[in-house]
Amino acid sequence: MALHNQQGFVAQRNSGGHIRVYVAMRNDEDWHRQAGLDLTDTAAVRDAILDRFTGWSDRMLGFITDTDTGYVNRPLYALPVPHTWTHAPGLTLLGDAAHLMSPFSGMGANLAMLDGADLAQALIDNATIDEAVTAYERVLLPRSVEAAEGAAGAIDDAFSPDGAAQVLAHMTQHH
Repeated sequence: MALHNQQGFVAQRNSGGHIRVYVAMRNDEDWHRQAGLDLTDTAAVRDAILDRFTGWSDRMLGFITDTDTGYVNRPLYALPVPHTWTHAPGLTLLGDAAHLMSPFSGMGANLAMLDGADLAQALIDNATIDEAVTAYERVLLPRSVEAAEGAAGAIDDAFSPDGAAQVLAHMTQHH
């Protein structure tokens, strides 16, 4: 990560020895429409993003200029924290439906898999589907709230005006 003034770059290691770098900006979801940009106009989008990153080092700006792909707007969505629901007999949620959060916690996929395992175990351990769902939700809901609070805090820290210092403080405190 490289963060400053509510924007930055986030790199992710992918398979095949590739690294994907995301340009991250805290702004309205339809920022490109507000700026009169067509996301298929690669040059115009590149120029608009470069303008937002005025003052950044040329090495960092290379993540914007030296791409072999176009630009894709990928807004981040999250459910409100806490996100809970009133029990409905025989019906429940798991994965992103239960706890959609920003990827800044790094827990979304892990929680979805844990949800599935916990629900399966509850179905094995309980006599009825409704008893299983109730048992599963007793585990799921507190865990989801804690993870969502962490994700919301992490993204707020990362994209605060002093995001780099906030992330460093968080990492130092928790690792």
